[in-house]
Amino acid sequence: MMKYTILIATLACPFAAHAQPFAIEKSVIAGGGGTSTGGSFTLSGTIGQHDAGSTMTGGNFTLTGGFWAGSGSASSRLCADQNGDGLVTPTDFTSWIANFNANDLLADVNQNGTVEPADFTAWIAAYNLGIGGPVCTP
Repeated sequence: MMKYTILIATLACPFAAHAQPFAIEKSVIAGGGGTSTGGSFTLSGTIGQHDAGSTMTGGNFTLTGGFWAGSGSASSRLCADQNGDGLVTPTDFTSWIANFNANDLLADVNQNGTVEPADFTAWIAAYNLGIGGPVCTP
């Protein structure tokens, strides 16, 4: 009978629930990167950014990983991202067609200053590279 009394007394005690603080416990060690320039070319990059890339969303949160996220100018974008959503998806093809038909410089993927059929080949190449593709600045 003693065992049951202890069990009932234990179950009758209220348990306090304490809210846990919101925290991000993960961190990574990655290289700081840099910029190299030669002639008319400039290359900026960082080694060790496994989390860099497209925007990740979940619930009310959005995260673009990597040291270089958001570092470009407001007019910089991935050449293959024709609808400006920050992603390279099949919907960008429809947007490229619309931009091409409107003679919009967003469709000038080969960056020669004119919208022409050769930009389609350049867009396919940029699309196949995905988020690692070239950056355009119309």
